[in-house]
Amino acid sequence: MHRSCAPLDTPIGRLWVSVSPRGLVSVDRGEAPPPGAARDDNAVAYLVAELAGYFAGEKRELTAELDLSGASAFDTAVWTAARTIPYGGTVSYGELALMAGHPGAARAVGGAMARCPFSPVVPCHRVIRADGSIGGWGADTWVKRWLLDLERRAAPLRGSPPRY
Repeated sequence: MHRSCAPLDTPIGRLWVSVSPRGLVSVDRGEAPPPGAARDDNAVAYLVAELAGYFAGEKRELTAELDLSGASAFDTAVWTAARTIPYGGTVSYGELALMAGHPGAARAVGGAMARCPFSPVVPCHRVIRADGSIGGWGADTWVKRWLLDLERRAAPLRGSPPRY
């Protein structure tokens, strides 16, 4: 399947946004474009603009359609549920498992978040440990913390902020 990509320079590094005719395929951090994608700034312009608005603290909802053609039913359920976590908020891995219809599957949810190719469109960074600590993630932990801080600055939470 044909994939197009374009770069976006952000505070967390260069991102390569890749799309197919079905939707967003991936958001990859790195200097080089992802393998198998041809650079086409026009094909990806709407997503690059949406993500640029997010990183500027101006866009709170990322609405891109996802190309889930290679995803398992479990990953699809988890990533779909994660998209409902409010901007600036967090849930635990166990809470996300419940939201996705898989109570008790917190560890499996952690795996789904680690392999999610759509962050921050799927807000994997909003999923933290039950004790409130930031936890691990497929990306660098500092990226997760940076994204949470961005959202908290743009949309302060009521009450005390989570520990992480």
